[in-house]
Amino acid sequence: MAIVWVCGLGVDAYHSLGRGIEVPRFDCPACGLPMVFWGWYARYLRVESWCRQVSIRRQRCQACVISHAVLPSFVTYQRLDEVSVIGAGIEAMVAGAGSRGMAESLGLPHTTVRDWRRRFSRRAVLLAAGVAAVVVALTGSVDRLGADSEKAALSAMAAAWQSLASWGRVIGNAFVVANVICGSHLLSTNTDPPWALA
Repeated sequence: MAIVWVCGLGVDAYHSLGRGIEVPRFDCPACGLPMVFWGWYARYLRVESWCRQVSIRRQRCQACVISHAVLPSFVTYQRLDEVSVIGAGIEAMVAGAGSRGMAESLGLPHTTVRDWRRRFSRRAVLLAAGVAAVVVALTGSVDRLGADSEKAALSAMAAAWQSLASWGRVIGNAFVVANVICGSHLLSTNTDPPWALA
């Protein structure tokens, strides 16, 4: 299972620190007991057309004997690409850009960008409802989202970012905030978001 860490660093700063990065220790999501650090693993993260290898901290609950990856907020579970890159592509495609043209402009394979759109489209109603529920919990209300599910999801994500920004908590962009809310399962395959931040 993955735990999302709201990381204030960018990809380059995170990468340059390597295993020297200080990751907070979390309580176990299942039993609530403090976990212990349990090593690292390396994974690749693509930011537009270049890849970086980043170190991901693992933590383990001694009571449950389950380990958890602690993903920085700019990493999406089971996706190679950085959240902001995915977000920019999806926003442009929802606004009318084609997936092939978007892939060319980002220097990425067409199939990757097409899959982002398909996954976002399939999950848009769930994202709109879940993220809007978090906005209501934070602020008490949310503006009417509209009938188009993809645009409604984007509006809910923007509202979540704005509500956090109004409290002085600026976390990346709307897609990074939604990734945190979804427990890093914003566009993961075969898994519905667990609504970690709700």
